[in-house]
Amino acid sequence: MAIAHLITYKTSKPDTIIAQTLAYKERELDRSPPEGFLSVHIYADEANGIVVFLTEWETLEHLTETQDMAPWEAAQDLNDTFSDKVTAATFKIIS
Repeated sequence: MAIAHLITYKTSKPDTIIAQTLAYKERELDRSPPEGFLSVHIYADEANGIVVFLTEWETLEHLTETQDMAPWEAAQDLNDTFSDKVTAATFKIIS
């Protein structure tokens, strides 16, 4: 069953998180998507310092494999550096 992985960044520097997340999307997900990757969306509420990074995957295993890869880890570590709070959740996609 397909899954969605949602990462929410609370930050005083939303422009930095947006730029880094877009760079990861364009450099990694658009050019050579990992196995099982379905889609990506980036949402921003800049007035409140919130950036959401939503990815969709064929299976949880595909997401887990990607999370162990250096590009994903580097992108997340960099975003963590510029965030006051980071939360993540994974959901089954029902429809």
